[in-house]
Amino acid sequence: MRGTRRTIESRLFDAVLLVLASAGCQPAPPATRETGPDPLEIATSSADAGVAVVATGDDTIIDGGAAPHESAPVDGGAAIGARPADAQAHALCASYQSRSRPDPKKAKTQHRYGGGASASTAYWDPRTGTAVCSIVHQTVADPIEVTRTPTCCPQGRGTQPCPPSYKTMAPATRQLVEHATVRADGTVAKSVVTWYVSEDQPERRHNCGRRPEGLRFAGRASTDTDEIGAQLAAMAELEAASVPAFERLARELAMHGAPDDLVRRAQAAMRDEVRHATAMTALAARFGHVPRAVDVPQLPCRPLAAIARENAIEGCVREAYGALVATYQAESAMPELRGAFRAIARDERRHAALAEDVHAWIMAALDAPAREVIERARRATEHELRASLAETPECPTLGIPGGARAVALFDAYFA
Repeated sequence: MRGTRRTIESRLFDAVLLVLASAGCQPAPPATRETGPDPLEIATSSADAGVAVVATGDDTIIDGGAAPHESAPVDGGAAIGARPADAQAHALCASYQSRSRPDPKKAKTQHRYGGGASASTAYWDPRTGTAVCSIVHQTVADPIEVTRTPTCCPQGRGTQPCPPSYKTMAPATRQLVEHATVRADGTVAKSVVTWYVSEDQPERRHNCGRRPEGLRFAGRASTDTDEIGAQLAAMAELEAASVPAFERLARELAMHGAPDDLVRRAQAAMRDEVRHATAMTALAARFGHVPRAVDVPQLPCRPLAAIARENAIEGCVREAYGALVATYQAESAMPELRGAFRAIARDERRHAALAEDVHAWIMAALDAPAREVIERARRATEHELRASLAETPECPTLGIPGGARAVALFDAYFA
């Protein structure tokens, strides 16, 4: 895996150098030649460099199955790529589903990132010797009020400000989902019932980074975008959102018996993201902005196919593009910010390599139909991302590529 890691990191760095060279830019010296203190470490040690990451629930308790929007139907048979014990899990969950009658009025409500209807899922947890069931009892259409924040790239004082945030009604789906653990004798060890609310046509997300399921931000995004502080605050929010995503990935890899190296690297990536969020929060504060707190619900462990799908989309595609952008920023942003971006870029390239290694390990454990489903999802995400980049605004102050330059950056690595 070390060879793969070096290859991925080199490809990411070389892709950026290729785009910079084609534009006639002179890149800064490679990160490996740097000396002196790490800008991230300096920012982390700053007394006023805090980052607010809020996780609700006890993330050490596994009380559910796959995320509802990443699941496969419970039909009494084995799941795609399932181990023999999973066939028993599907049978136990199907039996429990037929007799379960949860009270919708007592269910908590949780918003989740993404959209679309979900199906039930089931898998076997060898640690507890129980079936982990995620059962969809009801699905209803229910529009919700949402706040939209137009995408904008501030260019400094004196330019036209970005449009303000606004509220609107959006079509959404509510699903009553029961997360239950069922013993081999059919009795229930634990049951939690939740209303999941998701937009059917969610606002286009930021192109970079690994987002966890159920991500929400506390409060509205800043509309004072005549300063780069607003953009730096938004970057700090995205870095903070990656912390619980990597915490969950490390926990899931350990549960499924992944190599120790992958678990350790996922844990290290979580610590990296804490430092990134802290550093970006400190930079945003220098420009008069404070990031919103990140709110992520309790995240249960999932079966391998669900982990692979999310990792392919959020890690192999979006996080890899985020690594490209960070590397580009390290050479193109205003000089006083390049050091921080260079330190972040080094870590993000490692995270992209981790995503590819996790992808390879899980895909080897799945059968051909499951692998094809995941590869289709990955290709679809690549196509969606590339199409969106043509409309992405450029931000020279922060070194964010846009339009044709962003597409060229994408093609230099993904093509």
